[in-house]
Amino acid sequence: MKKPSKKNVVAVLAGVTVATAVAASAASLGGLTTQWLGANSNVVSSPVTGGVNVTWDTAYDASLGYYVVTDFTLDTIDDAETLPTGADVQLTLQLADSDTEEFEGTVTSDGTVDLGTVPAIAAHDVEGVSVVIAGGGADSADRP
Repeated sequence: MKKPSKKNVVAVLAGVTVATAVAASAASLGGLTTQWLGANSNVVSSPVTGGVNVTWDTAYDASLGYYVVTDFTLDTIDDAETLPTGADVQLTLQLADSDTEEFEGTVTSDGTVDLGTVPAIAAHDVEGVSVVIAGGGADSADRP
């Protein structure tokens, strides 16, 4: 059996180092939590490093015969952070039938996001949620 060359060993170690650095970088995004409706969490890409909570309201729709999602609320997991004013927010729901429903809004000066009118989405069809927050100047002026 041929002994691996020094060049090959160095290349393998460099690859492992890069993979470790990428994994550590991705872990620093903080994460996304959701209230329980059978939803899973996906990646958060944003100027918010501590993660984002996504909650939603539901109401029973008698004409449909099931609960529907009526509104969303986004806030930071870390109380020391705020959603950056002026940032663009995209929220995507993964639904049971492999469809998606997308919402867009902008963070206002009071830290809220209006994602517009929510169509009748069956709460039991929500399987996942993804959030992207882009821009908005995440600096100390945006922090409490």
